[in-house]
Amino acid sequence: KACADFYAFKTKYTADGEEMGKAGTLPEGYWDAYRDVMDAKAKELAEQYGLKPEGQVLKFRTTRNLCDALGVERFVRDSQNVSIDINEGSCYDTGNFYLWMNFAFPEDQGYEVTQTNGALYWNRQDTFSRDYVTLEDSGDWVERNYTTSAGNTVLILTSPSQERGYILCDRGDALMTVWLDANPEILSEDAGVASAEYLHMTEKQLDMVADALDFAIQPNVPTQADVDAQAEIPKEATQNGYTLKLKSVETDGYVAQILIGITAPEDIVLSTEKPLRFANWRGMLVPADGSKAASGPVDTLDDGDGKANTIDVLLTQSVTTKNTDAPFTVGSVWTLYLVDLICGSTDETLTEGEWQFPISFGEDNGDYRELELLTSPILMKAGTGWLPDGTDVVMEFPVSSFKLRKFSSEIVRDTAAETEEQRAETYTDFYRWNGHFICVVMKDGTRIELWDQENDSAIDLTQVDYVLLADGTKLPVPAT
Repeated sequence: KACADFYAFKTKYTADGEEMGKAGTLPEGYWDAYRDVMDAKAKELAEQYGLKPEGQVLKFRTTRNLCDALGVERFVRDSQNVSIDINEGSCYDTGNFYLWMNFAFPEDQGYEVTQTNGALYWNRQDTFSRDYVTLEDSGDWVERNYTTSAGNTVLILTSPSQERGYILCDRGDALMTVWLDANPEILSEDAGVASAEYLHMTEKQLDMVADALDFAIQPNVPTQADVDAQAEIPKEATQNGYTLKLKSVETDGYVAQILIGITAPEDIVLSTEKPLRFANWRGMLVPADGSKAASGPVDTLDDGDGKANTIDVLLTQSVTTKNTDAPFTVGSVWTLYLVDLICGSTDETLTEGEWQFPISFGEDNGDYRELELLTSPILMKAGTGWLPDGTDVVMEFPVSSFKLRKFSSEIVRDTAAETEEQRAETYTDFYRWNGHFICVVMKDGTRIELWDQENDSAIDLTQVDYVLLADGTKLPVPAT
């Protein structure tokens, strides 16, 4: 009941804000206060229903440390029917927690679905939780009870027209809920027409998932003491048979490219056809001063040594906060922190581990040159939103600066010259709209696409011929 009340409150607050926004009567700070308003309502409902408050999130460094503190097995690999990986999760000091999961089935059994994602939620009956699921009454939901091979009774909910399915187990003092994409939606496009179809897990596959999961677990209730007791980050380059080596570092001040060499055990085949990533992709490059961490894409590259068990990964890192000074300045010190090596196409954890590399930026690894393309302000078109059919809304804006760098670029709006209508637009995408994009055309004819955070590839500023804007306008390189 408390969760239902919270859902109703949140739904109304959001709807009211949208209506007031359309009517032009939205109070200042309405959305800025959203988190505080929701936190206050959660506290109020906990008191109203005599429940424990949500508590504090415990920040474990790795998924392995979290699972060990909870007393939960991270991997199910001993089943021939399904393998399960816990990829990440979070828990409160009151005992509630969730774990993101990846499910993989044998590929030789004729299943439509051989890999899918899901999560396990543990919500104590005596503790308030904001976790809720809303089910669309499509008229085709199927409920069935199932007794697992371990003797646990669960309720399985599925609908052929809904992507998610659910496995529920009432543990008395807690509700254990597993959702998974039982009917993953596959999107496709043909001649500009988008379409979607569902792949369907079989009833047998859902039963296998229920059998593989331990619905009789008695999880621990972790505390801050468990967080404080985490072992120090290992200093070894080789962990669980995998060796990581820092090969090179380059920056233009705003984007850093870091090349890491990976050597796996000799019986493991690494391939660019199975791209790799790390579990902590949201913040791998951490500044010494504790400010905002950098993040970005990971590309898997052939290292050219001819060995099947070695490969390179290129990390392209940037700080997403706009209108900031260059984060990777000469003399700045960062730490590259990598957790768990994962196969990006299947979300399978290849190996657990923690690796740290000190990163220092300077003249030896930095190209801090900038190429200013504008000698006076110009008008540039930018996407400002989308119509109901997905078409971009495009407006012109005065632009005072367009700087090109080796790994990045920067476009600055001339706000002093903007109309009130232009100034009211807080979102502008100069780089891509209606299928068009900005690219740099090199003297040899090569085209390199520019993105908001980074360039598609490194640019030799001495070889730039001109920049082609999304509307077809050419910006020549100013004569020096």
